[in-house]
Amino acid sequence: MSAKDVELVTRWFKGLGQGGLTPEVCDPEIVIRNWDESPVRGPYHGHEGLGQWWADIADAIEELHFELVEATDLGDGRVLTTQKIVGRFRLTGIELDFPWGSIVTVRDGKILSATGYATPGQAKKAAAFTSS
Repeated sequence: MSAKDVELVTRWFKGLGQGGLTPEVCDPEIVIRNWDESPVRGPYHGHEGLGQWWADIADAIEELHFELVEATDLGDGRVLTTQKIVGRFRLTGIELDFPWGSIVTVRDGKILSATGYATPGQAKKAAAFTSS
């Protein structure tokens, strides 16, 4: 089951990297939230929230591109990811090439939640904390 979870999360990030949301891989009750200082904190709920999350990111960042760097199975339907977001802040024009981490939860073959952390290290610490 865990290899399937990593494959699903990889497929979702591939879709994001190509500019799509791939809602078909997301649970209707999906929840997306990010760290407090993120320009798009959330939480965002359901497929409608998924669309709003994407719109909020696109509103803040132009030439947006996601890139999955690593996906690691944590067991219990959780996948630890490291990814990059690349683009330029619309308001300031500042270039962005930012690595961050997340914990993605899978339920019944669909992505149920994605929680973003400001750094891959913070995501790893959270993963270790929640598995204790």
